[in-house]
Amino acid sequence: MARSIMFGIFRLELEERRLLREGEELPLSPKVFDTLALLVEKPGHLVTKDEFMNRLWPNTFVGEDALAQNISLLRRVLSAGGNGQANAQEFIATVPKRGYRFVAPVKLESSGGTVSATVLPEAVGLPEGHVSSNLDGFALLQTALPSAPGSSSASNKPQFRVSVLMVVCAGVFVGLLAGAAMFVALSPPRMPAVMSVTQITHSGRIDPGGKMISDGSRLYFQEREGDHWNVVQTSLTGGETQPVQVPFKNAVLLDLSPDHANFLMTFRTDGEMPLWAWPVQGGVPSRMGDLTAFDAVWHPNGRQVVFAKADGVYLADRDGAHVRQFASTRGSPWGLAWSPDGTVLRFAVFPSGTFSSSMWEIRSDGSNLRELFRDWNTPPHECCGSWSQDGTYFFFSSVRPEAGRRSNALWSIQEKTSWWRKSSAQPFRLTTGPTEFGGPLISAPDSRRLYVFGVDYRAELVSFDPKSRQATILLPGSRAEQADYSRDGEWLVYATTLDNVVWRAKSDGSLRTPVTAPPILATHPVWSPDAKRIAFVNHSPDCENKLYIVSADAGTPRELFPNECEQYDPAWSPDGKYLGFVRSEKLVSGTLSPSAIELLDLATNQRSTLADSQGLRSPSWSPDGQFVAAITEDLHKLLLFDVRSQKWAELAQGTSIGGFLCWSRDGAYLYFQDLLAPNEAVYRIRIRDRKLEVVASFESLIKSGVQRCAFMELAPDGSLVVTLLRNHADIYALSLQLP
Repeated sequence: MARSIMFGIFRLELEERRLLREGEELPLSPKVFDTLALLVEKPGHLVTKDEFMNRLWPNTFVGEDALAQNISLLRRVLSAGGNGQANAQEFIATVPKRGYRFVAPVKLESSGGTVSATVLPEAVGLPEGHVSSNLDGFALLQTALPSAPGSSSASNKPQFRVSVLMVVCAGVFVGLLAGAAMFVALSPPRMPAVMSVTQITHSGRIDPGGKMISDGSRLYFQEREGDHWNVVQTSLTGGETQPVQVPFKNAVLLDLSPDHANFLMTFRTDGEMPLWAWPVQGGVPSRMGDLTAFDAVWHPNGRQVVFAKADGVYLADRDGAHVRQFASTRGSPWGLAWSPDGTVLRFAVFPSGTFSSSMWEIRSDGSNLRELFRDWNTPPHECCGSWSQDGTYFFFSSVRPEAGRRSNALWSIQEKTSWWRKSSAQPFRLTTGPTEFGGPLISAPDSRRLYVFGVDYRAELVSFDPKSRQATILLPGSRAEQADYSRDGEWLVYATTLDNVVWRAKSDGSLRTPVTAPPILATHPVWSPDAKRIAFVNHSPDCENKLYIVSADAGTPRELFPNECEQYDPAWSPDGKYLGFVRSEKLVSGTLSPSAIELLDLATNQRSTLADSQGLRSPSWSPDGQFVAAITEDLHKLLLFDVRSQKWAELAQGTSIGGFLCWSRDGAYLYFQDLLAPNEAVYRIRIRDRKLEVVASFESLIKSGVQRCAFMELAPDGSLVVTLLRNHADIYALSLQLP
């Protein structure tokens, strides 16, 4: 039986799938037609968004914007009702946050005749006795107006009174809407605010580069202790930290499964780390196949794991089977975080060869990979986010230039909006001050507390006497971090923390003079043999490592390779004719090729590659020019190159050999450090017979709270120049007021 529905000047023919306006067919796409059909099937009744989604897009994930677009198209078609006889608002009403309602009178017509059933907007919500039964699948409302049988005038008067009342009510309603719209337009947007800050831990040893996870009552994180890391826990309200008995040394907890039954864990290695599932109650961990990653989280379904590799984000079953790439990235992803409803995954991407990181997101079905906050922060440096439990706000950290230095602070952005509340499309800053906050983790289930790492960055350059084990601060008040003495011992060049400016000074600390200035961000400064020039590495927005040379008397630094990136670890030859350095090349995939040591002839500007130096870094010439020392890229081996024989030989092995190699003044010894050896020991090896001995360990400094003691240089008096990293890091709870 053919069916048609009439409303206003429109006729909707269901079997023919046509919409007619005074006999003229109007073009509608299939989904828009189905949207209208669903509305008129239930005139006067709320059709929820879920009903639309299940009817129009079954077994398909789409956003609510698709439904909103269909409604908008319908209103546009219905508002063009010829001679102003129809207005879209007479047909479709919006029920905020819930769905839509068809509110115009309708008539149902079938091939057997016309059945008239009127639906009036004012009839919605009448007592139950006024609602008729469904007719042929349509929920039809009877008119509730009294009328005398057979009397035309008796039936028209109540309708006239109701029409006048409708006009008056509509006018009041429009006025209220206009006033509300004006109030929203003129009111400033309401932003989240930090009401108070509570320190949760007090050890000062928290590793802010690690991850923080919670089971709803406790926080799990890492503390640095000398040459290793411990997994520790504390209550959400704070107190003493307690060690967690983990099955591996240097274990890292990455995530907690949705059912809170298993940790996703790994342990620190150079490069990608193996993934394991470990029961929360303890016991033997189970290996996830042969999966390795830089970061990983459970999938919201609890049956799979999502993990990050150098070229993108991957998805696999929890036993390591069915591995597939989930998102391809030009750089290394990190800080994977799911939205509360499990529909969106966000993460930071760290491109190789750039001093930046950007936030990205992808839908759970693998669609709509896109960059967030594009052109908001130049260069971008965002990371590590967390949603409020209702998905309304997203919190993240961002590094921005501030007062001549880079400052890391917390920001928020509103993800969902309401028509009655004005919102801002731009991120809003939550924290400021000398303490830098990062790694946000929202509390559950109320989202009223944001747990963060708070870091007070401190670095000191000291002279360390191996015999007395006493450390004396060099250049007090300078914020010096990396240093190099001139060959004659008269001058010292150093880079400062935070602002990365290169300075030169007399070895006694006098005559301090800046050699570079922002926007250059300089590190690793080294003197030429004649102390007239300084080579250094600049970190620019487009190129993380780029070699420059500048006069010791300052001036304009000279860029050595304008059209290339990724040069680092500068080293002068003893005669000053060559500058050795390490070079990599960015591949099409966004990753870097293996490094190699190159030599630049400063007279001819020609360069060559040191024989068989692929995969090596940190070159260092012996004072007589007969040898070049270097470290393998995995930091496990120290090698020596004989210039005469053009051969490499292994000198030593280690766990994490530091990047600064230093020769004694007479060339008899080569000094180096293993940062993961007990107490971060410094060694020296006698070149003549390859004898290895420990020169110094920093046990006393580490016990006093120093997190890292990085060997830099030999002072003219034979003492060790060391950078002490005194980062004081703890966990804080920020009490939030969310509009």
